[in-house]
Amino acid sequence: MTTPNGPFDAPVDSADPGMGRPIVALVMVFIVGIACVGLIYAVGEPIDPTTIVAADGSAQVDTEANAAGKTDTSKTPTHTTTPPAQAYVSPGGTNPFPNYGEPKAPPIPPTQLIDEQTFDAPPPQASTLPDPEGPVPWDEAHKYLDRVITVKGTIVDTNNIGNICFLNYDSDWHDKFYIAMFQEAFELLPDPPEEHYLNKTLLVTGKVTLHKDRPQIEVRDVSQIEVVD
Repeated sequence: MTTPNGPFDAPVDSADPGMGRPIVALVMVFIVGIACVGLIYAVGEPIDPTTIVAADGSAQVDTEANAAGKTDTSKTPTHTTTPPAQAYVSPGGTNPFPNYGEPKAPPIPPTQLIDEQTFDAPPPQASTLPDPEGPVPWDEAHKYLDRVITVKGTIVDTNNIGNICFLNYDSDWHDKFYIAMFQEAFELLPDPPEEHYLNKTLLVTGKVTLHKDRPQIEVRDVSQIEVVD
């Protein structure tokens, strides 16, 4: 048997690789790690605790600390940072993630979405009016909540969102009565409902309900609508 080549090497004619190569590899990894750490410390610049970075990226010296004799301004290293291209600023004018020495952003006060009168108002009740003798004008349909009535009016504005087509009786339709026609109803029309009913006077029969505080009649059968003019 051939003698070993070194204290950690196996015999030349042995199948055992020996311990030399693994130990050398570990030493090399350790050396590379030490070199990386040293490079990081060499490139980085220590930040003096009395140096305050302003919002515009310029460095300012804590004068109170200097007055207390904690630091020498003549030896204070200048430290600047490049501010982000679009720094986020809270509604209060401060950064919600302040740097050292910057004021903290005050909490955003809660916003009341509705007034107290609306919040305390009782829920709308079903109508107690007697049955109408004929078609109800569209601007009075809201008085017949939870009642099945026939509404008469001219459609002046439409909006088809795919599965529902909204038929409005006023171009300023906010908070006003409207017709919600569903896809299963208008698929039977010869042309799109937003064109078929625009500028037409309709008789629409259905139950008056509220959706997001707006009165409406849902149309799921085309027979609920009759074109008068």
